[in-house]
Amino acid sequence: MNLLLLDAAKYWSGGAERVYLCAKGFKQKGHNVVVICLPTSRLNLLLKNEVIIYNIHPVSDLDIFAAIKIVYVLLKHKIGVIDVHSPKFYWLGVFISKILNKKVFITRNVEYRKKGIKKIINRFLYNFCNGVIAVSEKIKKDLMEDFKLKEGKIKVIYDAVNINPQVKNIRNNYNIPQDAIVFSIIGRIEENKGQHIAVEVVKKLLDKGYNTYLFVVGQAESQSYYKNLVDYVKKNQLVEKVIFTGFVSNIEDFIFSSDIVLCCSKYEGMSKVILISIMIGKPVVTTEAVKVSEVLGKEHLKFIKFVPVRNVQNFVNSTEEVIKNLSFYKKESQNFSLQKVSYEKMVDEYLNFYYEKNY
Repeated sequence: MNLLLLDAAKYWSGGAERVYLCAKGFKQKGHNVVVICLPTSRLNLLLKNEVIIYNIHPVSDLDIFAAIKIVYVLLKHKIGVIDVHSPKFYWLGVFISKILNKKVFITRNVEYRKKGIKKIINRFLYNFCNGVIAVSEKIKKDLMEDFKLKEGKIKVIYDAVNINPQVKNIRNNYNIPQDAIVFSIIGRIEENKGQHIAVEVVKKLLDKGYNTYLFVVGQAESQSYYKNLVDYVKKNQLVEKVIFTGFVSNIEDFIFSSDIVLCCSKYEGMSKVILISIMIGKPVVTTEAVKVSEVLGKEHLKFIKFVPVRNVQNFVNSTEEVIKNLSFYKKESQNFSLQKVSYEKMVDEYLNFYYEKNY
């Protein structure tokens, strides 16, 4: 097959990692792969020697100049199947594919439910597709309910989780005492991810007498949000306690060096950070937005403390409970099977779904 994958992550994200793994996997299976991404995307670096890459940055959902470029790519490379992994490309990818009689799929990894007229408009979008991939059963259920999709049109394919088995303690790199209580929050820095909640949690725990530190791992997606975070840290004299790392490729080391991993997202899909944390044996305090229960057994879910309402005080209460039981989590740490979220399984399920809807 000649395949085109579209992704609009500005720098890096779980969705961008999925596109990276799919592109590599499809190529290894003998398919011709083209990727369209933004000029700033890390996919340019990771895939430059693997597949053909084009940089297109649409300024709107129906950007005519971006549409012309996409048409050129489709015709030049005789693309037969398009999979759109980012909302920024949904309308362009779907409409162009239908006009040119190409098979088109949408991959949806976060719920972001539509309301009112937007729900009605998006119902047309999803029903124009040949197939829809959801990264969790909950997202599949929401899509079927919101857009009246038939069950046969939508398939759940869990994102693959690749973990570096060689992890190391990096506390000394940041002058963090080994007996301190260290948190990590990992993901692009923007309001939905809720880094401001994590910073305030650390501040309140410090006020209670805990010797806490926080790794804020990820690239700034929203510069204004990032500036407000930095200003808060400076104003509250937390500069030595809150460490902004920027983008890193070794998130496993930061998880391994932490006592507790935080996920403060308002919207989230199948969080790879949480799954990796469980694999490494670290407890997680998270909002109920994450969709990891589908792939974790009861023995692993006890490592997760779900916060019912997304606010600072609830996170403080939950993290304090986990701190008091850290010895329990260290004792109960177990190996987690990768079978449901393996790289090979994800690639095969994508290709099988494309074939199913093609023939």
